[in-house]
Amino acid sequence: MAESTRALEQFSFLFTQDGGYLRIPIWGHIPLSRAARRIIEHPDFVRLSKIRQLGFVYCVFPGASHTRFEHSVGTYHLSVLALQRLALNPANWHDSRTPKIGREDAHLFLAAALLHDIGHYPFAHLVDHLGEGSTKYKVQSTKTGERTGSIRNGGAFESHEDRAGSYILADRSPGSIYSILRDDWGISEPERVAEIITKPESSGLPGKMLSGILDPDKMDYLMRDARACGVPYGNIDTDRLIESLVLDVEGPRRRLGITEKGIAPLESLVFAKYMMFRHIYWHHTVRIAVAMFTRFVQDGLDAEAVDPSSFYRLPDDALIEELAGVADRIPSGELIVRLKDRALYKRGITLYPEYAAGETEFAISREELERVKELYRHPERRREKEAAICELLSREEGIRLSGFEALLDIPRVVTVFDVDDFRELHVLTASQTGAGSRFVPFDSYGFTQLTADFAQEFERFSRRVQVICRPDLRDAVAAHWREIKAIVVS
Repeated sequence: MAESTRALEQFSFLFTQDGGYLRIPIWGHIPLSRAARRIIEHPDFVRLSKIRQLGFVYCVFPGASHTRFEHSVGTYHLSVLALQRLALNPANWHDSRTPKIGREDAHLFLAAALLHDIGHYPFAHLVDHLGEGSTKYKVQSTKTGERTGSIRNGGAFESHEDRAGSYILADRSPGSIYSILRDDWGISEPERVAEIITKPESSGLPGKMLSGILDPDKMDYLMRDARACGVPYGNIDTDRLIESLVLDVEGPRRRLGITEKGIAPLESLVFAKYMMFRHIYWHHTVRIAVAMFTRFVQDGLDAEAVDPSSFYRLPDDALIEELAGVADRIPSGELIVRLKDRALYKRGITLYPEYAAGETEFAISREELERVKELYRHPERRREKEAAICELLSREEGIRLSGFEALLDIPRVVTVFDVDDFRELHVLTASQTGAGSRFVPFDSYGFTQLTADFAQEFERFSRRVQVICRPDLRDAVAAHWREIKAIVVS
């Protein structure tokens, strides 16, 4: 017993409260270590309090004004609870002296959880694919100076993951995040924290704990976003789910698993994510705002009227104001003015995957959908399609359009359900014969119908493509839907 107690002392940092408390929605009174408070009070972290978590969702759900700051603190809090559970559960020790997760990896995971969004800037997920394949953009980074041709995918914007690395590594002076991680957190190589955030899939156990079907990031944002939007969809039994966590480090596996008690709360998480994407994140009006914004930014970049570095300097509202200030320099400047005034475009027609519910004449085949998805990856081609639709309407209706009055809304092509990680999930089960316990695959053992295949099918059914337009053009778009559909899927 004394030996076990001494072994557990290496995790005493999980129970320290020498940094006072912080109260945030959802989780209430959160105890902090002094090391955590030093990060939270750093100016680079404080800037997250000016960046909305959900971008344009507030256009539909006005309460969605919460920030990356409170989400990051919430993710840290759940990570502490998860590590406490793992440390106290005998199932997560090889023997009474050897834990399945060491002190260093626990510190790395906790630091990465707190800092996972440190590189975020306004609307990062909406613009990070613009300009891909181009080398003409120069980005003035507030942390790394001018960079040319080294941006991920060669685009106009750095990914928020890459910028996280810059915030952690660029400044190593006393008081920097790097020095706090080294001196206050006791992390000998803060570079590993940056690596966990930028490349979680190749960062061993801490990376797999931070990014996957069971990660604390997901548990926090689903609960937080649902509460802010005033909807009941995002409820998760986080207490039960965290209580069920176990370390699955058999053979080559290095990840989180669950006990059988975690199956029901995992179902609640999967279903919550399904409902939040269906009704909140992919709400048709939110997607309209996104399509208008990305087209304006794309045109602004080409006209050299939009400076990507302004995204890194400014909070959401100030950025919109600055972009609206250059609207008269861009033919499609009307789009950002409309967004600022919430005078949004409307749905013209919606094209459905052939296996989804909808009018059969508006269905598109799998092959056609694959071609449409390429338009997301190549915004230049998407803009050509939009121009062709506007040209058609101009010709057939006898009106003069400039090429941005009808737009395509194409869902983000990256999977949102961690399908591969879901398929790798194992459950620790107790033998009915008393032969001990073993890990078995969640996805194929018959625990539930909410499997990875369910998640993948949801994504397939939800890949709807909208043709949106200026409100006065709705009847014209509806009248010429056949020709417009042919332009989109050709």
